[in-house]
Amino acid sequence: MSLHIVQIYPMYHPDGEEKLNQLASVKRFETFDEQAIADYVQQHPVDGIILRAPARITPTILDACKTVKAISGAGIGLDNIDVAYATEKGIKVLHAPKLNSLATAEHTMALLLAAMKDISGFHMEMKDGNFSSRDGRYTMELRGKTLGLIGFGSIAQQVAAMARNGFGMEVLAGVRSITEERQALADSLGIGLTTSMVEVFTESDAVSLHIPLTDQTRGLIDGKYFERMKPTAVLVNTARGGVLNETDLCEALEGGKLLRAAVDVYEAEPPAPDHPFFSTEGITMTPHIGGISLEAARETSVIIAENLVKAIRGEVLSVIANAEKLAP
Repeated sequence: MSLHIVQIYPMYHPDGEEKLNQLASVKRFETFDEQAIADYVQQHPVDGIILRAPARITPTILDACKTVKAISGAGIGLDNIDVAYATEKGIKVLHAPKLNSLATAEHTMALLLAAMKDISGFHMEMKDGNFSSRDGRYTMELRGKTLGLIGFGSIAQQVAAMARNGFGMEVLAGVRSITEERQALADSLGIGLTTSMVEVFTESDAVSLHIPLTDQTRGLIDGKYFERMKPTAVLVNTARGGVLNETDLCEALEGGKLLRAAVDVYEAEPPAPDHPFFSTEGITMTPHIGGISLEAARETSVIIAENLVKAIRGEVLSVIANAEKLAP
């Protein structure tokens, strides 16, 4: 009998959709309607669910999952899936393998350049016909500047290498603890490590966020850190919008605590029309596209489709986030 999978929102690349339809019978929801999805899952023999943000897997949906064996997100983060409750239900939760790290690291560098060079500001001036906006207005070079990283995972490591080797920046990474393995990796990249976030914000000319969204990190980056920044410094966020206190960032920019910011992620996606970022000068915004380069989107979409089917069939996979808690 063919597997039956619920897909919420289109996948990031059509090759993934083609693969999914080769492997299973698919019911696709073009929008996120919690009750409609819950009703469908309750009334049909669904084996698995695949989704991407802003769709969510909530307790309401999980309570309706009578036959669901596995749920897969479309990225590394799982903050849009109630993993703990899914685990209680005995449902495997998969995240995507780290195939979009390079794309996200490159986008981080693009946003860093945009902030340091004020690309958005000059772009708007040019659209208004104001070529003279260049007069007495300077951009900043990256060479010799210090880039502070909050987090030191695979994306941050690639950002560090690009910043250090490509642009001649000094790099300081903030981590929870300095292990021998982390220190050896930092030494190989020629960067410094610290357990002090305050040090990162104080010493850096640019700060880039690379931490996951958890109960502990939600709203972690707030005004107390912006107060420590150089008034000429910039902030970049390609991690998760929820790790940043967005109101505090706007107030800090308006108060001259830092120069500019560039963000790809938002606490609520899409951001509301009255989101303060839209009315705050000095913010460059992109619509959560950091990890969806053509190359990464194609490869990731195909692999998560294949992995979901493998998980449903009981294969052991490294991308099952709750595998240890489900183990007998």
